Amino acid sequence: MEGEITCRKTLAGKGKQMKLTQRLKRHVRENRWQYLLIVIVFLAGIIMGDLKAGGLANGVRDHLLGLIDNFLEEGTGAGTAKSVILWNSFLNQAKSIMAVWFLGLTIIGMPLILAIVFLKGFSLGFTICFLVSERAVAGVLISILSILPQSMIYIPVLIIWSVVGINFSIYITRFRSGGDVPLSRGLASYTLLMLVTLIIVWVGALIEAYLAPLLLGLFI
Repeated sequence: MEGEITCRKTLAGKGKQMKLTQRLKRHVRENRWQYLLIVIVFLAGIIMGDLKAGGLANGVRDHLLGLIDNFLEEGTGAGTAKSVILWNSFLNQAKSIMAVWFLGLTIIGMPLILAIVFLKGFSLGFTICFLVSERAVAGVLISILSILPQSMIYIPVLIIWSVVGINFSIYITRFRSGGDVPLSRGLASYTLLMLVTLIIVWVGALIEAYLAPLLLGLFI
């Protein structure tokens, strides 16, 4: 009897997972042009960041190298307050999520959301290119160990959430033009999704604060 109940629970869990996967695939398929636009803008930001990192003045380059050395010395130290890193990482990402949420409430939100995506790509491209160009193989390893783990969460979340924000901005425009879909229901779902997104970002911040420094410390 207990085995049958366990089997039913397992099947129910798999069924929910399949439904979630199907809904996600349908969402991507229905919004493929928005995703294509977001990815192109993000990649453009990475390319521009890469180009900018290669043209820095010597004084700026030396200053950034000093910051990197301090990070390697202090960021992996046992006495570093991981809780501070956690909150700083979370707040840094949460600001972008909440900015997209707010811009999605406006009619002119789309270009500004694209600007946020571009800047995120620029920051990532600049950081990785600078590390690789200045630290060669060590820079590649540092990028993989200290940037890649949390970026595997941050980047997909940013892309998906940006598409949601753009879609809601379009929804707001249609509503003002006489749409018959209740605004209150759409706003509630939109805000709830933002809270779920923040929870996922919190997981990324945990990785950035605890796992990434651990991996980097093993390398150093």
